[in-house]
Amino acid sequence: HSCPTNLGTGMRASVHVDLPGWTAYSVDKLKARCEELHLQPRGTRGESGGQTGHTYDISNKHRLGYSEVELVQKMIDGVNTLWEEDKKYQKECFGDFPYIASQHSLVAKYVTKDKWDQLKNIKTKTSGFTLEKAIACAVQFNNQHCGIYAGDWDSYKDFAPVFDPLIQEYHGISPDAKHTSDMDPTKIKGNIVDDAPVHSTRIRVGRSIDGFGLSPGITKEQRVGVEKLMASAVQNFT
Repeated sequence: HSCPTNLGTGMRASVHVDLPGWTAYSVDKLKARCEELHLQPRGTRGESGGQTGHTYDISNKHRLGYSEVELVQKMIDGVNTLWEEDKKYQKECFGDFPYIASQHSLVAKYVTKDKWDQLKNIKTKTSGFTLEKAIACAVQFNNQHCGIYAGDWDSYKDFAPVFDPLIQEYHGISPDAKHTSDMDPTKIKGNIVDDAPVHSTRIRVGRSIDGFGLSPGITKEQRVGVEKLMASAVQNFT
């Protein structure tokens, strides 16, 4: 290797990891902590690309004097240590405002700290659903586009400061838009051309039952209630 830093194994094991707590606390102190852990922090754009946001490329610093197994283990143990410390700094810097892993989601855009503080203690009447539960997928996963689910019909009302603008942006409608329904199939013009490589066709509609939670928030008792309701209803089928 032409670069002395790559002598030895020449192996650099790294991960891209979000460290919002450390970023808010101090990037300089994060660098110092990485030095203690024998890690090398970089931005996601490479060695000279600089650091942007709160995503870092964390790798083993050394190449010489350690085996490949030891170097990979240093990276794994070090990243786990940094993440545990990051969660502590998240609480110190952000309070109970959750870190939203899906940073490019609509939830990240519309669940601001002000709205979180306004809505975080609300529990819906139908199933006791909360905003924390509604946005859980955007908090846990980094690949969500929308990132929020209603636990019952009350969710749309109780968490309207989040749901309303999010729904309006996704569907491209104005706040005063009115939904219209038209089920007349004779108004549909033409069909998919015959030589299009279509595998299958599906038209889906969804309906809810008043008084019961939706799938993310429905309780065991409500599920049993739906079962009894449906069992009673099918008795009238002919």
